[in-house]
Amino acid sequence: MNISFNVNQFADISDASRESVEEKLRPIERLLADDKEVALLDIELAHAPAEGRSATPARLTATLRFRNHVLHAEAVKPTPESAADRVRATLEHEIRNVRGKRYGLLKRGALRLKQMIRFEE
Repeated sequence: MNISFNVNQFADISDASRESVEEKLRPIERLLADDKEVALLDIELAHAPAEGRSATPARLTATLRFRNHVLHAEAVKPTPESAADRVRATLEHEIRNVRGKRYGLLKRGALRLKQMIRFEE
């Protein structure tokens, strides 16, 4: 999986923080199986408007592209690492949803074919 990282309006992010965000999003690869070589993950990190306790919350936006699918997740949290956790959970849910639809469509098609063959006899 290719990862591109863009930092907008967030100049004070350290290399350790950036690596931590990438490591938190790396487990998404295991759900992609055969598509992980062609998958592209775009990560964008920016400041978010201050709300709640944190004076400088982080907005993490991720876009995952593979095959004909484009999945999008966004989170606003006090730290980039906690935003990465939320984004990873959202992307994993969406990947499972896409994979389930593809498998269900295959099963329905096979069932139709079986019914057609059975009635022809």
